[in-house]
Amino acid sequence: MPSLSPESDPADAATPVFGVTVGLLAWGMFFAALVFAVGFLRLRESWPPAGLPPLPRILPVLGIVLLAGAALLLHQGARHAPARGYVVGALVAQVGFLAVQGFVLSTLWRAGLRLPEGGAYASAVHGLGALHAAHVLPGVAGLALWGLRRGAALKPWALYGDFLAVTGAMVLGAVYLT
Repeated sequence: MPSLSPESDPADAATPVFGVTVGLLAWGMFFAALVFAVGFLRLRESWPPAGLPPLPRILPVLGIVLLAGAALLLHQGARHAPARGYVVGALVAQVGFLAVQGFVLSTLWRAGLRLPEGGAYASAVHGLGALHAAHVLPGVAGLALWGLRRGAALKPWALYGDFLAVTGAMVLGAVYLT
């Protein structure tokens, strides 16, 4: 019986990478549509609306830098063996992003930026922030469960890291930067 491991046939190794790429492009279009919707809302009213707290800029940028660093570490890990150190570094960076994002959103909530009182502004901030963080969680869980295994294929995880960094930059630009 022929082996189904990626090492036996290079064409077999390309199949999961292709599947991940197609799936991430679909999710990327979803995020792009949400970003354009927020852009439309920003054109209609002042950002932030009067009476609502301004948004921080430094911590959200730090969060995206952490995600970009995680993606770079995963790409390096895909090229080097053993990759365990790269995967652990990426996990630390992704968990760091979740901590930063949680701190930013909870601080804004305590400052009065709440749903539904905050309207479209609060919906954009909390909705996109929480949605993006919800996409980082599977990356953390997947890397912890499968990425740390010896011989794990890291290329799909590196692509997922790229997706998280790019969509994070999109959310940053749409919500936090003026």
